[in-house]
Amino acid sequence: MKHTRERAVRKRSRGLVALVATTALIGSALAVGAATGPAFAVTTGNGALVYAPPNGSSFNDEGGDATGTAYAKIVALKYSGASNGTLISTFDDARLIKDVSPSTNPTTDTQACLANPALACHQEWPFFRSTDNGATWQKISSINPGLQFPGTPGQEDSTQLDRTAQPFLYELPQAVGTLAAGTLLFTGQVRPADRDNPASVTKLVVYKSTNQGTSWSYLSTVDTGGPAIYDPSPTSTTTTVWEPTLAVDANGGLVTYFSDERQKANGVLQAVSYRRSTDGGLTWGTLANVSAPTDSTHRPGMITVDKLPDGTYIATYEVVNATGYAFSNASPVFFKKSVDGLNWGTTSSLGTPVELADGRGIGSSPTVKWVPAGGPKGMVVVASKWGLDAAGNLDGGQNFFVNYNLGAGPWERLPFAVTFNGPSSITGFAQGIDYSPDGRTLYQATNVENYRPNPSNPSETYLYNDIRVGTVPLNATTYEAEKAALVNTTLVTHGDASNGSKVGNINFSNSTVTFTVKAPTAGSYTVNVRYANGTGATSSHAVSVNGGTATSLSYPPTADWGRYLWAQLTTTLNAGNNTIRFGYSGTYAELDQIQVYQSSTTPAPEFQIKNRNSGKLLEIASAAVTDGAPAGQWGPTANPTQIWQVLPAASGTHQLVNKNSLKLLEIPGAATADGIDAAQWGPTGNATQRWTLTPDSSGFWTIKNANSDKLLEIDSCLTTDGAVAQQWGPTGAACQQWQLVKEGIQ
Repeated sequence: MKHTRERAVRKRSRGLVALVATTALIGSALAVGAATGPAFAVTTGNGALVYAPPNGSSFNDEGGDATGTAYAKIVALKYSGASNGTLISTFDDARLIKDVSPSTNPTTDTQACLANPALACHQEWPFFRSTDNGATWQKISSINPGLQFPGTPGQEDSTQLDRTAQPFLYELPQAVGTLAAGTLLFTGQVRPADRDNPASVTKLVVYKSTNQGTSWSYLSTVDTGGPAIYDPSPTSTTTTVWEPTLAVDANGGLVTYFSDERQKANGVLQAVSYRRSTDGGLTWGTLANVSAPTDSTHRPGMITVDKLPDGTYIATYEVVNATGYAFSNASPVFFKKSVDGLNWGTTSSLGTPVELADGRGIGSSPTVKWVPAGGPKGMVVVASKWGLDAAGNLDGGQNFFVNYNLGAGPWERLPFAVTFNGPSSITGFAQGIDYSPDGRTLYQATNVENYRPNPSNPSETYLYNDIRVGTVPLNATTYEAEKAALVNTTLVTHGDASNGSKVGNINFSNSTVTFTVKAPTAGSYTVNVRYANGTGATSSHAVSVNGGTATSLSYPPTADWGRYLWAQLTTTLNAGNNTIRFGYSGTYAELDQIQVYQSSTTPAPEFQIKNRNSGKLLEIASAAVTDGAPAGQWGPTANPTQIWQVLPAASGTHQLVNKNSLKLLEIPGAATADGIDAAQWGPTGNATQRWTLTPDSSGFWTIKNANSDKLLEIDSCLTTDGAVAQQWGPTGAACQQWQLVKEGIQ
């Protein structure tokens, strides 16, 4: 799906808004201010403001809403020496800039440029920098492609390629050709102002920066296509190239992936394709496809690719015209895997949809990123514009979808830092995500709706889109409100709530939600609180810790009761179990979850470990805390004895630490025979307390003892509560396969 900013596509965007409005999915706008407080706190306030379009800067000359921005991208530098940790952001800027004199003293004059095509006007890609973890931003540079493709001076015609679209930002993780590691690369689409002219063109161009985005130089043109006309119908004849992104393949080549409409003679309405460079992006090789269905219907597009820790690659993309979805333009997100970033299996295949275990999915303009935190193999994170229910209807969209098994098996939710009304026009389109060099923070860059009065007629409002960046603490331990101790409240099912539920009706003098939080050490902790407040005014709860004096926690209003924001408090916790109680204090808000963390520490990730054969959870029987207590399986009890900390250990192995007892899973006596029952014990340093976790292609793991080389299984593949866990040589049985589950475990 395309969201570009010229006349023809604006008309389509309004059509999408009208269609979604008929399904009652559009909520009211949310006005928020820039984040305040310490740099790590930009989860609150719906993130930090990077850029707000000036009034009139993205005027829509067809009477619809203005747009302002889209395609927010972000890079957290990791290969740039002393600059590591610096954040660089760019986006698609709808402003038209009139040159007072060529290339000097540009002024924003969008309305004048639209009214008079003969004016010398252009668009630019701006770049912003943050050196305080995203709290504040400064513009540092811009790219004006009209300087490389100038056409006829002073006249906008088909040879002047000075309209910009679909930016992508990438930091080279290694040297490629003459480009050093840490070089910033930028790619995007350029086209002329008269984009509807059949003789018009689109070009995919690449720029480089060797000074962390302070200045840019043109590198090359990857490919050229026909006019930038969006027509997804099976009878379309368009030949556009769209949406370039970058990655380095397993053989050290630079690859530009993009959407290609030039293969219609083969029944391919649109393909996601690539060209490869072996000389650092100076020249580009032959065209190849990732996915190119030959049914003249399915239309994959908006591809992004990232490398996984096992050396393989994952690509995500939307599929317009996907069959089997209740909403005709659901644009569900699919993915494919590759051994090297070049070979993607059968190219006519669409791949696999990104879905939760219950069939809920996401749609439109996805971005994929692997991050090293979250699990024994890190996690794959996908951001998209909207959510889809199991039938394929548009349904919210306020969560990343994450996978802890390199893309195999069911996905889970991870709440956005910054939320938006996804079905609204261009809002939330083609987000950017990256992680900090220390792996503790996930950054989300996106465009967020901002309704403002029309300066010429204050009774009218236009939809602009601000660029905002928020952070998700990847080192936090999450506790769900529905798992807390509840008094006089109501559970509310909601697809955008973490784990699918939240707690509402905290409306009475005795209404309380009490979380039991286990802290590894005593000290000061940050608590992020995900809430909904549709009252239209600020609400609050009384919050007490370990029975102490309650303090007030404020909740600024959310757009409606289906929209979430974050509040934050800092508190002192004891080592071990603590209680954090939220109580009614005269106003109304709903609670979804809390995240508890210390900014300078990274605790081991926590999971339930579910047996594939029985569907039951690995636990220490009777929640025992003594050495030698046996391990077995049981149905879910909500006891922390069914939660395991997966702690990295020597030689790529892990220790499995029971959250209730803080003792390690082991094979007693370092025995190597088949049939030895597993148990817990305090740390001994013996290899029998270490395990190798190996994912498979179906979303399950084998858990092999590092001492015996035998697999953890349930004795005799029993399915009953209380059946013991033991070790045995590999049999291929389902009782030797396990699933790691994080969402909603506590």
